[in-house]
Amino acid sequence: MRVVTVASAFCLAAVSISCQPDRDATGPSSRAASPTLVVAETVACGATIMADFRLDNDLSCPGDALTIGADDISIDLNGHTISGAGVGVGITIRLRHGVSIKGGTIRGFVTGIFAAQSNDIVIKDGRFTENREAIFLNGTSGSVVKSNVAWANQLRGIMLRPTASGVLSTDNVVKANELADNPSGILVFGQPGNTLKGNSITRSSVAAIDLTGGGASGNTIKENILTSSAAGIRFGPGWTGNEVHGNTIGFNICGLLGPTAGNTIRDNVFTGNTTDVCP
Repeated sequence: MRVVTVASAFCLAAVSISCQPDRDATGPSSRAASPTLVVAETVACGATIMADFRLDNDLSCPGDALTIGADDISIDLNGHTISGAGVGVGITIRLRHGVSIKGGTIRGFVTGIFAAQSNDIVIKDGRFTENREAIFLNGTSGSVVKSNVAWANQLRGIMLRPTASGVLSTDNVVKANELADNPSGILVFGQPGNTLKGNSITRSSVAAIDLTGGGASGNTIKENILTSSAAGIRFGPGWTGNEVHGNTIGFNICGLLGPTAGNTIRDNVFTGNTTDVCP
């Protein structure tokens, strides 16, 4: 296993590193007072990333590709592609805080990015295809998945699920993603208190948004465009106390599928569905 780490003293020595304030950091936990280290470095499959990092090469990996080994770091895939062989994970984040990953394409893994029992994670501006699922939040909370494109993954675009021991994925925001040709665009497995907003999801053979896993409450599903799927939103048993509003749900076999009673459903636009609401 290779560990990629950077010390602040390198700022004076290495041309591949630039030191500048972290303009995106705000609040009491901000790192703005310290240098942000951006490393353009070639790494191999199996590397563990320990500091702010910019990928400088494509990777083709027979197993896991990269592991995040530190808190409060930013990873820029820099337009590169990380390819798998149908096994392993593209990027693993486990028991971490304050990690941001952006850019690049991840394809051909079991899971593109796997975030387990972590918080304050940001996954943005990525491209994902030919994985089992693109992005998997497993017992991960207070995180943001935004502005990603995921297409032609085998089972799911984005999944929120608890750990086997019951650690929840809650207080997450999944927004402005473009998801196409995934059987389930976004799957939420019995998790409360998440927001799914402004996503565009099309051609899902199970459901654009799939609510399963025994039910949950306190989720907000709003301003999404859900089209040309088996169902715009599929409700499994036990899903009550959720807000569904301001969505455009069109040209699906069923606009809403399953037991919707007990949820607040308002101000949605239904157009061109075979049936708007299917029991």
